[in-house]
Amino acid sequence: MASFSGMHLQRPRTARRTAALLLALAAVVVSGCSSSPDQPDAEMARKNQAARYTEFGNGYFQAADFEMALNFFELALQENIAVDNLPGIAKSYNSIGRVYAATENYASAEDHYRMAMEFAELADDPETVTHTLINQGELHLRRGETAEALTLFERARDRSADEDEPADPVLYHNLGTLYARNDEFDAAVDHLETARTLNEEVDDWSELASNHFMLASIASRRGNYDAARDHAIRALDYDKRAENSPGIAGDLNALGAISERQERFEEAYQYYLRSLRIYLSLNRATESVSVLDRLVVVADQLGKRDDAERFEAEQARIRELLAAEETE
Repeated sequence: MASFSGMHLQRPRTARRTAALLLALAAVVVSGCSSSPDQPDAEMARKNQAARYTEFGNGYFQAADFEMALNFFELALQENIAVDNLPGIAKSYNSIGRVYAATENYASAEDHYRMAMEFAELADDPETVTHTLINQGELHLRRGETAEALTLFERARDRSADEDEPADPVLYHNLGTLYARNDEFDAAVDHLETARTLNEEVDDWSELASNHFMLASIASRRGNYDAARDHAIRALDYDKRAENSPGIAGDLNALGAISERQERFEEAYQYYLRSLRIYLSLNRATESVSVLDRLVVVADQLGKRDDAERFEAEQARIRELLAAEETE
């Protein structure tokens, strides 16, 4: 959550090479489980291995280490394919699609979500079909295609009701985000509050942080900065509980923006500095440049011209590195 407009995430560059190495190693480890891969025990072992890889992948995804997340999700896919675990294959394609969506490789995300849907339908797995519809809708939402996103979200909601599935808080969060994009703030808040209630029931701290972050965004856009601050502080608290470093940096950045709009420049300065330190530690260049831009403005407001010049120099250095990377 780098800003109220969303997170710009970097694309993994060496994932395929590393994944190939890990796949080779995994083949050695798994092949030692049994010399008869068609036996039930061997099949269960590979399904369990896929589940472990997925768990590792989710951990790296949460930490925004998308290269490693992709590695482990692809390992999980190979394990599921090896035993023709159709529901597992669908889930793995969904996981891989999420990585590509997060790193703005939308064409690859779309391809993997399409495969996820094919296998979910082949497996006759209604819950995974619903989740895939949500992922596809979120992809359209990232692209700014709100009409297409709404159609998919409504299909997911209708299917969930028809199949008597539990309400999905991610669906309601995405609907809230969509309505906020369309400046339909009352509908947005209603859906986000539904998501928040569902997440509170299961203590999903990371998702609760996302809910409060979006509620802070809406309150800020409405000019209600006190409410925005309260939601951003709650988002920060939940992200800290979840040990979600990118989320923490984004929450601090949001608090800096809110403080700046309230002309509480010293508070904004400190929030931006805290956000910058985390982004730099995570090697998040794009977000770091954005925060440095705000720090230059706030430092000038506080009469800290020496600091402003240092921030400008650091910003220029990072931009040069980004430019050099793009030419490689």
